[in-house]
Amino acid sequence: MKDSYYIYEFFIRLLKCFCIIMFFGLLLPELLDYILFNYINKKIVYENSILVNNMINKNKLFILNYYLIVKQFIKI
Repeated sequence: MKDSYYIYEFFIRLLKCFCIIMFFGLLLPELLDYILFNYINKKIVYENSILVNNMINKNKLFILNYYLIVKQFIKI
């Protein structure tokens, strides 16, 4: 009885880990890419806003590099 319980717990944890890896590896980069693409390409400039272009470009490059690394890792 205990062995079957441990096997059941193992598969539940394995499924949870797989879901977490799928979220951080596939869904999160796609979502961040979509959000950043829409945010950066938006042409709305408000009257009292200052947009720091260099900081956004660095953040965009960081997210794009993360996205590409995850895609390459999944291909292997």
